[in-house]
Amino acid sequence: MNEALRQSAAHVFVDNVFSPSLTTDDQHHLSRVLRLRDGESVTCSDGKGSWVQCEWRNDSIAVIGESVTEAPRNTPLTVVIAPVKGDKTDLVIEKLVEIGIDHIVILAPLDYSVVRWAHDKIPQVMARYQRIAKAAAMQSRRVFLPTVSGPTPLGDVLGQSVGFAEPGGAAHPRDVTTLVIGPEGGFSPAELALASVTVSLGEGILRAETAAIVGAALMVAH
Repeated sequence: MNEALRQSAAHVFVDNVFSPSLTTDDQHHLSRVLRLRDGESVTCSDGKGSWVQCEWRNDSIAVIGESVTEAPRNTPLTVVIAPVKGDKTDLVIEKLVEIGIDHIVILAPLDYSVVRWAHDKIPQVMARYQRIAKAAAMQSRRVFLPTVSGPTPLGDVLGQSVGFAEPGGAAHPRDVTTLVIGPEGGFSPAELALASVTVSLGEGILRAETAAIVGAALMVAH
């Protein structure tokens, strides 16, 4: 990571790095929550790889550096997750972003899913997940804003480089670019039959939320 990004007091996403402006929420967060002082460094990214170093002045930001554009990962990494009970999915999304996953896909209910949303609740839930992903990307100083999409049917995520996390799986997470994590009850036999490859995350049987985080870390490490 670039030293200016690492050392910045805050990192935000803006529409234009050449003329960055803060949203009301970001301005409040930097001034009232983080309580930045004049002269502290703030980095601004467009979420597409470009970023610039700024300085906090009079409750706003001023550009002090040249814009930088970074190349995306050659092969984006995706984790597909079935939502789990309570606020555990919030934690999973936060950690996947911090670890470095590029795309997070929320699955539509599977055969053994516990979580099943009413249709009218879906936009609200997905908006919350996207806010969590953005906040985690700001905290971890990412210059590419990860996507959070769904709910998506399992059949829509199948492919050659897609692996289903399953105890006793034949493949290692480094062998896939998309990792599918089942619900608390696991995949049904019919769902497992759709997998082109199953992926092992170790000797133990992991909770769904733990499996997502472990799998993501192993994918990024390789």
